[in-house]
Amino acid sequence: MKVLIVDDEEHVREAIMLMVDWESFGVKEVLFGKDGAEALKLIARHEPAVLICDMNMPGVDGAELLHTLREQDGDTQVIVASGYDHFAYTRAALLAKGIDYLLKPLRKRDLELALEQAITAWQTRRSHLEKEIETGFKLRMADALMDEHKLAGYFKGETAFSEDIRRVFARRGLPLERVRTALILPCNRAQVFMRFKGDMELFVFSLNNIAHEILRHYGAHYFCRLDEYQWLLLTAADASYAGSPHGYYIDKVMAAWEATLGLKVLTGLNQGETGIEGLPQAIIGARAALLDRDLFQERSIDNKEQAAPLRLKDQQLMFEVALKKKEKRAAAGAVQAFAARLRERGRLRLKELQGYTLEANAMLEKLGGTAMPELQAENKLMPQWIGDFEEWERLLIKLWEDMIEEQDDVRGGRGIDDVYNYITDHFQEDISLTTLAEKFSFNPHYISRKFKEMYNTSVITYLTALRMSKAKMLLAHTTMNVSELANMLGYADENYFSKVFKKQLGVSPLQYRKEQAGK
Repeated sequence: MKVLIVDDEEHVREAIMLMVDWESFGVKEVLFGKDGAEALKLIARHEPAVLICDMNMPGVDGAELLHTLREQDGDTQVIVASGYDHFAYTRAALLAKGIDYLLKPLRKRDLELALEQAITAWQTRRSHLEKEIETGFKLRMADALMDEHKLAGYFKGETAFSEDIRRVFARRGLPLERVRTALILPCNRAQVFMRFKGDMELFVFSLNNIAHEILRHYGAHYFCRLDEYQWLLLTAADASYAGSPHGYYIDKVMAAWEATLGLKVLTGLNQGETGIEGLPQAIIGARAALLDRDLFQERSIDNKEQAAPLRLKDQQLMFEVALKKKEKRAAAGAVQAFAARLRERGRLRLKELQGYTLEANAMLEKLGGTAMPELQAENKLMPQWIGDFEEWERLLIKLWEDMIEEQDDVRGGRGIDDVYNYITDHFQEDISLTTLAEKFSFNPHYISRKFKEMYNTSVITYLTALRMSKAKMLLAHTTMNVSELANMLGYADENYFSKVFKKQLGVSPLQYRKEQAGK
């Protein structure tokens, strides 16, 4: 936060500077100006929160300065410090929404009160402005999501063409005729999405911005998500695109996404142009081109000669044995062996991978439902649209490992209920997700997730609640010192225990003991 002091007398500027403890008001920088003209330049450059100005100055005086500020309607709050008790000056200050009109010589207390009011007014104004900006942004985002939802329904054939669809096209600047279609499949979406910490809106906002920066020079365009894995990019086939193939501009967008976000994608282009009512059919054409892409070569396969087909179902016996013996390595080995054979073939169409996905899901449903019907309803299956073979392999291994873990949880005598009971009985010991995982032979992430699902709280929150409950009892009914008490409850560090206690109960352990003694 900045404050600007404007006075034609240097000793007055210095006196005001020395009169106030600026840091206590949150002021980081104090600026100086000798007249109104210089003040206007400084205000434009620095946007100070508060202006303290004289009225009687050479050149652009205080009255003219305040008049200009009133017309600009900025955020800067005004405190007039003048040696003249003149109505015209007072009126100018009031019209400029001045906080106060102080007469020289200034008194420290009067200036501090006026400064406090000015800063409060500036903060209130900025807060309201930020809320207005945020509200406007949220409304625009909501409108954009609604338009995307309507168009996605039409593009997928779920809703018929209507005037509402025509209006959305017009609102988004898209022509009704001569539209080109590209279907996009993200390959490493999950990996890139993690960098955005799960913020889907920010992720899509970034994708849109990059695409817009590339395509805005060439013509109208629109980016739409049909689902998590299928994205659509429409471009207008106007004169700006003439002379270059459609794929040229799409490739530029893809390259920008990879260079900026690290996102790799596969694309399928529909040949030719279409009108708004022909877009669902054009998307089918783009999807056919996408399904023909080679995941290993990242291009369409021209050689029609096919290698001998492989079947994932041939690995079913290995999966059955792994599930029966609860051997995660055997399940992972079965997936990896199949993946290695596919790589040896040297090519793999996306539509072939989708066929293997159907086989995988059929086995997951069959073997999972047979082994543990309690988990069949959870329907943990592979998504159909995966554009990266390594991701497909990792996800299939994870699903089999999760099934083996959860089977052990359902059938075994040491499930999450036993974890809960163990924490309840041993909360005073050194307990963490790592120690629990070692003791019960579960993945730490699995314990964390299942515990939250079953008890609607985390392991650490439940452990802390038990310890705090015991701590309150000991503080109220014993004279044990805090260090001993902390060690008894599983805290090696007395200071850390005190911080946790204060965070949970709002007071320190000793304050709590005093309060209980008073009762």
